[in-house]
Amino acid sequence: MEVRINREAFLSGMQKTQGIVEAKGAMPILAHVFLSAKDEEICIQATDLEIGSKAYYAANVVKPGSATMNARKLFDIVRELPDNQEIHLIKEENNWVTIKCGKSKFRLPGMPPEDFPALPEYSDQALMEFSASMLREMVKKTSFAISPDETRQALNGLLLERDDGSAVMVGTDGHRLSMIARPLLNPQSDSQDKQSFLLPRKAVAELLKQIDSEEGTLSFSEKGSHIAFFHGKQVVVSRKIEGKFPNYKQVIPADNNIQIQINRNELQHALKRVALLADEKSKMVRFEIRDNTMTLISDNTEMGAAREELTIDYSGEEIFVGLNARYILDVLNVVDEETVTLNLKDQNHSCLITMDSDKNYQSIVMPMRL
Repeated sequence: MEVRINREAFLSGMQKTQGIVEAKGAMPILAHVFLSAKDEEICIQATDLEIGSKAYYAANVVKPGSATMNARKLFDIVRELPDNQEIHLIKEENNWVTIKCGKSKFRLPGMPPEDFPALPEYSDQALMEFSASMLREMVKKTSFAISPDETRQALNGLLLERDDGSAVMVGTDGHRLSMIARPLLNPQSDSQDKQSFLLPRKAVAELLKQIDSEEGTLSFSEKGSHIAFFHGKQVVVSRKIEGKFPNYKQVIPADNNIQIQINRNELQHALKRVALLADEKSKMVRFEIRDNTMTLISDNTEMGAAREELTIDYSGEEIFVGLNARYILDVLNVVDEETVTLNLKDQNHSCLITMDSDKNYQSIVMPMRL
């Protein structure tokens, strides 16, 4: 194999493999990337056997062929090479590869390309199509709620549903939930039945890295136990989570009749300040709502106490509720609306966060004992 490729294109391709490769796995070859060159393109592949990626980049292929190299070392080398240069890759005997760029020259050992695991079979038939910007928004506004507890497998990823021409994405860890619905680019499909898929946390994280542009279309497909996302000449394929996701519609409160509209930026900064002295583990802040005033209070016997008042337009009954400040901030950090609405009932019921300008995005935070 001998190939010449633009340094920026190669760097972009290598960067997208770094979260996938298994640096210290049981199989040393999983720490490598697989490069194959033919037809004026170079293909870069990486896999950890659960998730894999493949992408094609324009290149001057002098001699077709394939090679593997340590993904981290290759990325570190390419990152330090000068901008706007051409990288020259030459495969030599015993799977060694020489890398030339300007006056720089490196040699890296490889492993037999035939030993590199093939990506799982995937379908190129699109079940759903998204604009890149829309899918990025959906993931950004739900993925923070994914459970970090790997023993709760069904909660360790995002639910993706196709329902009546729309895509619904939901994340929850049992203490909070975030849900977003957006219209699909292909509302008509062969199957109009509701379809549900569980996307693993790592696949979601890698998908965000692959969407390096707000333009273009992403297609989603399923085959057997695997799902795949396509974006131009890039594909991310992953084993899907097997399990039953909770009935999220049951936990969305329908009778939270106390509605507090508040400036998002003011609440965000006030909550950040008060949370500085909240309990390190629970992060609980007490919300006290009275006539035209919302008071945020944290009280920690070891750290101290904090209190801040915000002016609101409210004249109903008093309500006190304890909420995890980090959970509220996670929502405020991903929305751009100037005003958010806290929909409350009492101290024993969850807080529903909505926006008047976007009825299809909702987040729920469970209450904490005061």
